[in-house]
Amino acid sequence: MEQKKNDKRRGFTAFALMLLGMTLAIAIVLNLLASRLNVIWDMTPTGMYKLTDTSRDFLNQLDKKVNFYFLLDMDVLSTDTDSMALYHALDEYRACPNINFVDFEPDADPAQTEKLQELGYQLSRGDIVIECEGKSRHIPGRSMYRSTVEENTNLIDSMYFTGENYITGAIQSVISGTDTVIYFLTGHGEKSISEDYTAFARNLANRNYLSKPLDLTTADAVPEDAAMIIVAGPQFDISRDEMRLLSGYLDNGGNVCFWMTPNKEEIRYSNIESILESFGLLMDYNRVKETDSSLHISGDPYTFRCSVVAPGDENSIDLTSGIAEYIDAGIVPFMSNTRSFYQQLTPEDTSLQIGSLLQTVQSGTDAMGNPTASAIGEPYGGTDITNTEVSGQILDLAMFSTSSLRADAKVMVMGNAEFIDDVNVQQDYMIVPVNLMLSVISWMYDSDLALDMGIDDKERTYDTMTLNSEQAANATNIVFIAVPAAVGLIGLGVWLRRRYS
Repeated sequence: MEQKKNDKRRGFTAFALMLLGMTLAIAIVLNLLASRLNVIWDMTPTGMYKLTDTSRDFLNQLDKKVNFYFLLDMDVLSTDTDSMALYHALDEYRACPNINFVDFEPDADPAQTEKLQELGYQLSRGDIVIECEGKSRHIPGRSMYRSTVEENTNLIDSMYFTGENYITGAIQSVISGTDTVIYFLTGHGEKSISEDYTAFARNLANRNYLSKPLDLTTADAVPEDAAMIIVAGPQFDISRDEMRLLSGYLDNGGNVCFWMTPNKEEIRYSNIESILESFGLLMDYNRVKETDSSLHISGDPYTFRCSVVAPGDENSIDLTSGIAEYIDAGIVPFMSNTRSFYQQLTPEDTSLQIGSLLQTVQSGTDAMGNPTASAIGEPYGGTDITNTEVSGQILDLAMFSTSSLRADAKVMVMGNAEFIDDVNVQQDYMIVPVNLMLSVISWMYDSDLALDMGIDDKERTYDTMTLNSEQAANATNIVFIAVPAAVGLIGLGVWLRRRYS
């Protein structure tokens, strides 16, 4: 009888071990198959770790060879748990037969990095460059995610993966071969794209922008293909009709740069000022002069050192951090023959985001601790009402503004139009302003990156439980810890009792 019980116990034990072995075997096989076949089970509510049907359908129909450069080693990216959404997205793009996916570390492959920089891009680790048949798009790595911050705190409230919409849109943009045009306004004595800015036009062509003149005196509207409009050193004001057309363009999210070289004539740019004022920017009728001889070129106080303005905080628009490498390399920024600008104080208007790009160099502080400068703004041109000297304060030489009420329209002002012409563009002292302008162009148009594919941002979500009291926490611990432990102990006791009965 005892022998039968022992045989029965051994049978139960053998059966349990067999079930355990089968379970482990099935789990191992499933994991091997998933790894071998690159199967991903995405259980997140937003589909964080897989491409949307929009991207998959697009890739399945892709009929052109596309070069996809990722300036980071994918094996390194795979170890960053915060970047898993990007890693799995890139892995799916890499699997597309018509995508030539190249990942590399910029420092480890300087030749490849230089090749991409020849397209006209300022590249950083983690950036992406998409190229097809001579057309290319640059996607900054920082645009792959966006975060929202809790009100009145610095804590991140939610994190969103935005990269898929940008990447798929960039691929669509380069294969469609659609030209993007930067127009230079004519008809007001401006500098000419065909005569004064030929080197700049070539640089723009390397970035896949066409450069064309634009005469709004004979047009009914700004052309639909306008990525931006540059008003380069006008000698007199635009008309009211032209102001209406430019304002309509800005209302639809347009981009306009005003390069306002000082003009000695006794005129006002009333209509241009009206546009600038709607973006919270005001223009001085002056010419900036540096009174400290150590800060200007010998014998020329109107060509002087300036400073690049860093973004205010992590939520500010950043147009200048990419210029820091030139400063670090010892290149001193200069400006020449420039006017100044200032911000119209409208703290109640939260629709505008305004910032400075270039300023005169700080020389000290006043009794109140406010920064001061040795440069002054001498009255120059304009009318009697505008002729006031500005001294003792830091002057803004280049500024930007964007309006959320006007479809995120963007405006940039620079106090000089000659900084990027064929005479000055190659000068060492203009390297910083020239590259700053390229950064502004990227912000104005490349911030849209390419075509909007309508792919929603994916929120990185976590399962959470809110406990409002210590009693609730203790009850939760009992339910999820104590009860399972008690059940396990009871089960163990029953098994031991049966085992040795």
